[in-house]
Amino acid sequence: IISLTHRALRTARELEIAKRIQTSILPQRLSVDGMQISAAMVPAEEVGGDYYDVVPTQGGAWIGVGDVAGHGLKAGLIMLMVQSVVAALTRQRARMNPKEAIEILNRVLFDNIRERLGSDEHVTFTLMRYESDGNIVFAGAHEEILVWRARDKKCEVIPTPGTWMGAVANVSRAIVDSTLKLERGDLMVLYTDGLIEAQTAEGKQFGLDRVIEMVEANGNESPELLVQKIVQACIAWAPVQDDDITVLALRYQGV
Repeated sequence: IISLTHRALRTARELEIAKRIQTSILPQRLSVDGMQISAAMVPAEEVGGDYYDVVPTQGGAWIGVGDVAGHGLKAGLIMLMVQSVVAALTRQRARMNPKEAIEILNRVLFDNIRERLGSDEHVTFTLMRYESDGNIVFAGAHEEILVWRARDKKCEVIPTPGTWMGAVANVSRAIVDSTLKLERGDLMVLYTDGLIEAQTAEGKQFGLDRVIEMVEANGNESPELLVQKIVQACIAWAPVQDDDITVLALRYQGV
């Protein structure tokens, strides 16, 4: 009994540390020229590894969103690795292509996860280089990007081609740079699978279609209000939160 109690206490401490890691390194300010941005991340009880970051640069920003497969302290530590590598790369080489950054990140993650930790976690991750003229270059496989177009009040669903990070040593053949263009008033929504895979007690998922409906119905709202509505709807949908929920909404205002 004593051993089980100690084990439970140790597990609880590890989860608390992981939560602290996960929430403390998220950006405290979301200020980018030409953008209005809001974000929310709601950790699950069993801590996963959701991650997002916004790194302003001269004339733009780097924007990242991802998720570590796995839970607990290890997932939190891997997420910290992602944040550290991306922060270093984007600050030192603000004009590099996202594909190149993803390839470097993968090599670091593969070495740390597979070789040093002897583990099998992987990371879904998309990295974007945003320019103040509305042009975005992105690379890396994560959830599909939603872009609500102000001109017709409809969402475009943009795939994120690529592969997982940290699963194999070299991903150069699987990673490509893709582009999209935001016009004045357009709204881009990023999220993790904890949002769309949230389930009712009967096992029905919240789903991407429901998110699209909400974005199209609230496209003219502020990013902050839109994020609040989506997160609240998801939490109400699922009686038990099995995974972290992350949502970012970014309104392009032009320059």
